[in-house]
Amino acid sequence: MTKLRIGVVADIHAGATHPNIKCREAIGLLEQVVEEANARSVDLFVTLGDNVTQTSPEQDFHHLLRVKEVLTRVRAPVVPLFGNNDLKFLSAEKAAEALGCNATSELRRVNGWTLLFWRPSCSVSLEHGIHLEENDLAWLRSALETAAYPTVVFLHAPIDGHSMVGNYYFEKRPDLSGYSNAAAARSAIEDSGKVVLVLTGHVHWNAGSTIDGIHYRTLASLSDTFRQSGEASGAWGLLDLDPALILLEVFGAEPMKWSAPPRSKDTRWYQPRLGKAGASEGSRNG
Repeated sequence: MTKLRIGVVADIHAGATHPNIKCREAIGLLEQVVEEANARSVDLFVTLGDNVTQTSPEQDFHHLLRVKEVLTRVRAPVVPLFGNNDLKFLSAEKAAEALGCNATSELRRVNGWTLLFWRPSCSVSLEHGIHLEENDLAWLRSALETAAYPTVVFLHAPIDGHSMVGNYYFEKRPDLSGYSNAAAARSAIEDSGKVVLVLTGHVHWNAGSTIDGIHYRTLASLSDTFRQSGEASGAWGLLDLDPALILLEVFGAEPMKWSAPPRSKDTRWYQPRLGKAGASEGSRNG
């Protein structure tokens, strides 16, 4: 296993400008990111979905083509994922046609790392939130059986359920910030003993958590202003995967650097305590 460097960008939102998101600047911002990623010699480049802002089938397809044109300048292989905006008016097959990528989830092995590019359903309903379909979970379980340690999972929306307090979009609607049945995905990931990191977008900020030794991180949006400055964040990240250390550095107006060692293969944390009436077996020495 050797070091692997991955350029990542989330929530590009190319298209017509919306409040708080500089969609019309997205293509120019992406061009800058591609130049920087090439200069830093990435081995792979990944978009974490919401490559466009939903407008209409014709406009969304047009802007996905523009995103693809910029991504063709990356000197490393590129893997675009889909977000809820990409698939509002387009099928996964039509979005994949525009972006020149697979319409379904895929597993890749690079430099001794297993990379799961998970493209589950990500339709957002104001009534029902976001829900993982059974076939999405079945793919994840099957991929994890095939995967080898260490594995990194990439998808659009978070599955760690981290706090949305202070989030412009989701504090009042945390049910829209991630999958309602994310616990099923986490259970499969934890039981595999192979996953060390899950990287997502969707919530437009740099955040995350660690559950059962598995690190979950989210990446800020490329074109969101988020702060009251009114300027696009220009966020993008470098993910350096090393057998001894995972390092994620985010650039732009909201810079951040995070690092942690990957959990060891097949290790588990104690299960949470049950309380005074029946403490869990593993908590006796806690």
